[in-house]
Amino acid sequence: MNTKLTLSILDIGPIRSNQSAAECFNSMLEVARLGDRLGYHRYWLAEHHNVAAVAASHTSVFAPVIGANTNYIRIGGCVLLAHYPPFLVAEQMGIVEACFPGRVDLGIGRSSGADWATSSLLRGGRETTSEEGYVNDLTNLLALTRREGVSVEQNGLSYHFNAVPNADSAPSPWILGTSMYSAQLAAELGLPYAFGYHIRAEGAKEAIALYKARFKPSSFLTEPKVLVSAIVVVGETDEEAQRLSLPQLHFMCAFRSGEPVQSQMLVEEADDVDFPSRYDGLVAMFRKSWIIGSPDRAAEGVATLAAELGVSEIMINTVTAAYRSQPADRSPNREFTLEALAARFPQ
Repeated sequence: MNTKLTLSILDIGPIRSNQSAAECFNSMLEVARLGDRLGYHRYWLAEHHNVAAVAASHTSVFAPVIGANTNYIRIGGCVLLAHYPPFLVAEQMGIVEACFPGRVDLGIGRSSGADWATSSLLRGGRETTSEEGYVNDLTNLLALTRREGVSVEQNGLSYHFNAVPNADSAPSPWILGTSMYSAQLAAELGLPYAFGYHIRAEGAKEAIALYKARFKPSSFLTEPKVLVSAIVVVGETDEEAQRLSLPQLHFMCAFRSGEPVQSQMLVEEADDVDFPSRYDGLVAMFRKSWIIGSPDRAAEGVATLAAELGVSEIMINTVTAAYRSQPADRSPNREFTLEALAARFPQ
């Protein structure tokens, strides 16, 4: 087993049925602190909106909280560009970088992370960005995040834009995706690529191979750089791990089916709920792509995934559920997952 694998953390902020928002955010903070102590390389936040079981919505808001409470781990995560003007993103993440220089990653995504009504509210009624519009916004964002800013000539006048005046450094941009399109885009722009295996496992190997084959060196990066995010649930035994995965399985089946979702169930609550037959295909798909098991089995699964996809960094999506008896402001089972993997892949 390759013990030199780099481990990072992806946190969607799963809100449990017995948690307040404040308790959930505190549990996320404790996960980040633990990751920092264990030597995890990055702590990234996801971006979802108006989803009852997910707390992570705005990376630029919570990443500074993580930065202020950790010492070494890189911070940042997903920013869904369809919702925001590029200059706003450049300012927000540039400020985070100024506060925590050399530690900030700006993951740029194309999806909405929300239903159409929520997306419309986020955009303030602006039209959905086309593919061409997305590429234009992305190009502008990359220019605006540079330390030197960008100058524009229009109607005989010159304008200069600096997201953060006198910045000493800039956030490191990444392209996030699950498709050949995102892989090709990252390659053409010479940017690092994060494949969301936790969202869509199908096509991961092909997308990563395309990215590596077509990568063009840039001012951002001279060689291809890839990480893969994966859901990992670890228990003391294989049987317990399967049980700890059930609440998230229930949530994901409802979410992917477009059905109403609630906060993540506690383990005991999920024990009493059977999966409807209409979920059979989804349950099988998730169980095939998720890594679920005892510490040794999970570590083997992580190493196998990295080898199969040809990557040296796996980002652990920590969604392990909690028992009723555990403190609401902590996530002991999510923390156990991180501890178990760090013990087998020294960072």
